[in-house]
Amino acid sequence: MLELLSPFLSAGTATAIALVAFAGVLRGFSGFGSAMVLAPALAALYPVTVAVPLIILLEVALSFQLLTAAARQVVWREIAILSVAAMPGLFVGAWLLERIPEQTLRLGISLAILIFLLLLLANVRRQGPVSPMGLAATGTLSGIANSASGVGGPPVVLYYLAGDGTTAAVRATVIVYFFAIDVASTGIYTARGLVTGQVLVLTALCVPAAVAGVWLGTRLFDQASEQTYRRVAYAIIAAAALIAPFA
Repeated sequence: MLELLSPFLSAGTATAIALVAFAGVLRGFSGFGSAMVLAPALAALYPVTVAVPLIILLEVALSFQLLTAAARQVVWREIAILSVAAMPGLFVGAWLLERIPEQTLRLGISLAILIFLLLLLANVRRQGPVSPMGLAATGTLSGIANSASGVGGPPVVLYYLAGDGTTAAVRATVIVYFFAIDVASTGIYTARGLVTGQVLVLTALCVPAAVAGVWLGTRLFDQASEQTYRRVAYAIIAAAALIAPFA
């Protein structure tokens, strides 16, 4: 068994495991943000054909242990609207990537996210409850941002934080929404033959770190106040917006 694993027992794998643990803490606490850590780091450690499906499988693993508790707090109609609206957004993001220089597109998305974040910090809030139109627009923007820059979380988080819902509900919604998107992506990558033996072994080696990180992040969330969650969420969003153009 050790002989089979020996090609994977390297400094690169150790680095990946440490990064996954940190990403798990972020996901366990906030419900998002793990891709911001994993995408640029794993892309530097492995070929893109390995890194991308590995990130998706790890994202599924990071969400899975949070899913049962999160599912009890979400409004499923809202999840359905967000998820359905995100699908065409993914294609629009890919279409834009073919026509606009990647760096320019990533920069534009990051600037838009930062502007919305600044509006929230200035206490500008959404008028009225969550609406189907608002959810559809948010899901589409999330899909575009996810496909074009890998930062699909901020539009959804910002939309909910702009209202008067609890941070627990925001976190749960983001967890379930991204689980659905990541499972769909896993199916696509599997059908295209990108989920290889190497990807599966690396995923298996990283999963214990993911479980530990998510456990710690969840414990930290349980002890945090609403204000603390908002501050951490804003910091993650700002970091994602600043990192995305250079990832």
